[in-house]
Amino acid sequence: MKPLAVAIMAKAPRAGAVKTRLCPPLSTADAARLYRCFLLDKIEQVKSLQAVQPAIAYAPLEGKAFFQALAPDFVLLPQQGQDLGSRLANSFAQLFARGYAGALAIDSDTPTLPTAYLQQAISLVAAPEVDVVLGPSEDGGYYLIGLRELHRDIFEGMPWSTREVLPETARRAEAKGLGLAMLPPWFDVDVAEDLERLKRSLADTNGDVARHTRRFFQNRSGETHPSAVPWKTLSTKPIYQNRWLSLREDLVELPDRRTTIYGVVTCGECVGVLPFLDPETVMLIHQYRYVAQRATWEMPTGGVHPGESIQEAAQRELAEEIGHRAGRLIPLGSYHTSKSVMDETAHLFLADELARVALPRDETEFITVRPFPFPEVLQMVLAGEIVDSMTIIAVLLAARLRGV
Repeated sequence: MKPLAVAIMAKAPRAGAVKTRLCPPLSTADAARLYRCFLLDKIEQVKSLQAVQPAIAYAPLEGKAFFQALAPDFVLLPQQGQDLGSRLANSFAQLFARGYAGALAIDSDTPTLPTAYLQQAISLVAAPEVDVVLGPSEDGGYYLIGLRELHRDIFEGMPWSTREVLPETARRAEAKGLGLAMLPPWFDVDVAEDLERLKRSLADTNGDVARHTRRFFQNRSGETHPSAVPWKTLSTKPIYQNRWLSLREDLVELPDRRTTIYGVVTCGECVGVLPFLDPETVMLIHQYRYVAQRATWEMPTGGVHPGESIQEAAQRELAEEIGHRAGRLIPLGSYHTSKSVMDETAHLFLADELARVALPRDETEFITVRPFPFPEVLQMVLAGEIVDSMTIIAVLLAARLRGV
């Protein structure tokens, strides 16, 4: 039998998709950044455990590449199921199918949980008289559950997100005659009130505990410095608008109460997709760029249309520019293309499992499409032959994921 496995139940940290009950006081972007810190701290904690196989049960399915980069030594399991119970049960099923003698599933939002609790749970799961280990959360759920074999009925039909989860799980285990062990309780970070408790907990521990989460709050504490004070918009005057962009002129109050004029170009969101025809071949397009006054090699890129999701925009751009649709889109991340004068946000993807489609191309685009070996594309980036920032960033991130 293989050793025990410890699996973190995790989501990709995307704004608006994680820790939304912390908003306000956090913005959705800050909530996602905080959750990413939770993940980094939990990954480091699990890596420190002895005699176990670390794992991550991840969601959504397209988040696999993110977790491969974040935790390359972890076993990765896709979460499967419509509710938490089925996702937990199916994650355990995947671990036991791999031959592990026992497994723990732990949450990702208890950054200050003592490592000793996890080590204690590992010892308990290994004990023959113990079948189920629970780590109680103070909100009535649990931050950890450990099993030596799968018991699906302790997950099915559970009143999740209520104070009945822990007592009902214990009742079901005892009704089945299973040996049950309880760890000390701990708190998780779900709602705004938990943030202040988290700060106090960090203040009571040393700097090695939850160091990523600690740094998040340390960085936010500097927001009173003039360099972090938001500028106040006093008035806005439209200057110009067409179907692609608009220009406005804002009267802005600075942190020292002086005022200035600030011009802002609004373009909204855009997408860029690096399409892999096969594991070693990338499709690039060649076209003349009027503003740059030159022809460039780049990946398919374009704006997000009103009412489109970024994934729909990515698929449309692939169809319009290279005549393919992706069977799988892998998010690489988002960034500001010009943080000083434009409000454009770019969302980057890798695409694979391509299939040909027939769609009309944009009437203003004159494009040549050509396959390249990925190492050649990487060399074109490093040599300065590719100058499009979205393509450069996507290629470098893809190289990192591939271990180049």
